[in-house]
Order: sequence, then C-alpha cells, then structure tokens
Amino acid sequence: MSPHVLVGESTSHRIVESCTTLGWGRMWVYRNIRPISGERWGFDNGVFKTWDRTGPMRREQFDVDGYLWRVDRAHKVGTPYLAVVPDLIAAGNASLDFSLEWRTRLPREWPLYLAVQDGMDSERVENYLACNLFSGIFLGGSTEFKKTAPMWCAMAHKYGTRFHYGRCSSIRAWDRACAMNADSVDSSQMLWSWKALRAFENATGQKTLF
Repeated sequence: MSPHVLVGESTSHRIVESCTTLGWGRMWVYRNIRPISGERWGFDNGVFKTWDRTGPMRREQFDVDGYLWRVDRAHKVGTPYLAVVPDLIAAGNASLDFSLEWRTRLPREWPLYLAVQDGMDSERVENYLACNLFSGIFLGGSTEFKKTAPMWCAMAHKYGTRFHYGRCSSIRAWDRACAMNADSVDSSQMLWSWKALRAFENATGQKTLF
C-alpha cells in the first residue's frame, strides 16, 4: 500500500476535490482547520517556518502562545491523523528534550509524532518508543540526514508505531518512502506547478482532478 499523502493547507476547491478523490489529506499549520468528511489530516507545529536558518533553533524562538492557541483550535475540530510534537530545528538532542517536555501538554488522544533530525541519539529515541511515549516518528532534518530514513522507519515499525517521511519533495524521495514502507509523506511541491503535479501523479500511479 502506498503512503498516505498530506499536502499543504490549501482551501482551493480544486485541491479539496482532488484530496477527496485520492484519499489525500492536508497538513494544517496556521489556517483555520476545515477538514472534509473522512479526511485524514495532519497538524504541524509550525517551527520550520519560524526557524531563521542561521543555526540551531533556540527555545525562545518558539511561539508558545500562538502554538497553544492553534492546538486548542485544532482540538475542537477533532483528532488528526498525526500531530507533530514541537521540536527545535537542527538542535539534535536538545530538540528531543524539548519534545519530551511538550508531549505531556498535548491532547492525550492525539497520535503524537516525534520529529527526528540531525544529531539526535537514536538509542534514546528507541527507548521512548519502547515506552509507548509516541505514536510515530516524523522524519525531519537535512537532506543528508534523510538518508537515514530506513533506520527510523524500521525502528518505528519495530514498536508498532508509524513512520512519516517529512518534506518528501521529489519523486526520488517518494520512491524511497515507498520502498521502505513509510506510512505517510507530506509535500506541497506537487501544488507548485502543473509539471510538478503531473510528475507526482505518474510516480504515485494516481490521477487527480486538476
């Protein structure tokens, strides 16, 4: 079975129709969450957009009040397919500690995913999966780090949790995600142009309504 696809938080009528037809969902960050009937949607923490890319993200860069407001709004909508626990981009184990602190502040019924990235201790992550602290792994990190995806995917499945390939922005990445039996992917690239969309259609073997 192909991975579940999450696209950007678009409210375009054509995109919504296509998601309905294909069973795709949307990854919501800032917009008002308006899932269609039966949509398996995701809830992102939004940290990537606030990272200044000059170095590891710092705790003070995270908009706590804004995030909690969005969590409350999303919680009123329902339970997402996945929710990415707050992390610190490019901060390695400091990000892991940050995510552990946030996990207890989020809705218990939500499937909470730990974002893994460059420099994170895989043994620590495995211990937390073994203790059922997370429902899945969200592959973040640099392009180079994404080469470790098979290891994280196997680890997630070993403990009966799911694996999400974040920023699956190329056909090559899609093929890798399929080969390792990733449970889901996200990307907005197929919505940037007709050419990108058609290439993604061909790769997935599906046809949208665009």
